[in-house]
Amino acid sequence: MAETSPAMLWMGDAEGKCMFLNKALRAFWGVNPVRLEDFDWTSTVHPDDVGVLSGPFARAMATHTPFVVEARYRRADGSYRTMRTEANPRFAEDGSFLGMTGVNTDITEQLAAEARSRMLMGELNHRTKNLLTVVQALARQTARGAEPEQFVQALDQRLLSLGASNDLLLRNDWDGVWLDELVQAQLAFIPDLLGTRVLTAGPRLRIASQGAQALGMALHELSTNSLKYGALSVPDGQVRLQWEAPAGGGWSVDWREHNPNPVTPPSHKGFGHRVIVDMVSSAFGASVELDFSAPGFHWRLTAPAA
Repeated sequence: MAETSPAMLWMGDAEGKCMFLNKALRAFWGVNPVRLEDFDWTSTVHPDDVGVLSGPFARAMATHTPFVVEARYRRADGSYRTMRTEANPRFAEDGSFLGMTGVNTDITEQLAAEARSRMLMGELNHRTKNLLTVVQALARQTARGAEPEQFVQALDQRLLSLGASNDLLLRNDWDGVWLDELVQAQLAFIPDLLGTRVLTAGPRLRIASQGAQALGMALHELSTNSLKYGALSVPDGQVRLQWEAPAGGGWSVDWREHNPNPVTPPSHKGFGHRVIVDMVSSAFGASVELDFSAPGFHWRLTAPAA
């Protein structure tokens, strides 16, 4: 049973030399069973792990006690694999030490998975802190000069916008988002206007994850401002949202309103201005243009190639 077991089993003598390697372990090392006595298993240990292995092994052999150690070994194909060795001493009937018996388990994939998990947890922790920072800034800026009821409503809308972008990022494993999907997520709260008074067009364009939140919030601010004060606040108003990525590099997003009524620039620059100008320009290293002349408000983001 030991010979055919899928586990890599071995037996060594009192000097540490191989007496038995089962089929699985012989295949790992590429050992000829007929020449087993000539095989020096220590020659397969990764040079950087010799010290890691030699100490525990020497102590176990000297004290006749069990040992567990992890080290990299060279496989028959020349690649190195990390194995956990668990060994126990063998004794004769008279109590004399006969050597060690053990099992080697390839844990290479397990260690890689654990490393990926630690990396993901680190990224999640980093993103959570960033998200909390954004939420804190949203709350502080939204609260300025607002009545309690207005504050709750405005903050709720902005948090929903942030949540929509994060949901999209999560579905894409935080590896960027498609701009058309981000647009749909941010304008989903006005479904009756999409395709009629809000017209969108543009190629498939991938947006980096670090900028998706900022652009999502900007689209939310543009749409809510238009509903309150701009083209979407009047029956005949219309918005055209277009984006493009010229062959020469870079990309742009263009929000253009057609408002039959005169447009008046805001008297002061509030949080909304910070979102649609400062946040997106910082996130993408982009330039932002604002135009309040007829026929309506115009916002344009021009970003370099990612």
